[in-house]
Amino acid sequence: MGFSRTTAGFRNYQSSHDSQMFYIGMRILKTRGRRAAFNIYLHESVGGTDYVNSREISCEMVLEPEPKGYTIVPTTIHPGEEAPFVLSVFTKASVTLEAL
Repeated sequence: MGFSRTTAGFRNYQSSHDSQMFYIGMRILKTRGRRAAFNIYLHESVGGTDYVNSREISCEMVLEPEPKGYTIVPTTIHPGEEAPFVLSVFTKASVTLEAL
C-alpha cells in the first residue's frame, strides 16, 4: 500500500543492510502523557499491525485529537531482537513528534 504526503498513516522500515529480517509490527498507544511502560499491553491500544516478516509495514488510521498525544511503538515479535529502523508519519493535520 502506498502513501502520499496527504494521506494520514505510519510506516516502519527495517534497514535494507540488515542481514536478518525480524517479524515486525507496531502499536499506537494512548499513554495519557506518560512514557510507555516496559509492557506495552498495560496501556490502551488504539491500533496497530500484525507481526510480519517484512522490511516494511504500514498502518493507516484516523485518530481522535488527544491533548496528551499518542505513542507509536515499533516492535519485534520476540524480546531482544533489535535493528535500526525508520519511522515515517504522514498526516493531514499539523503534529509534533518527540523521540522518547
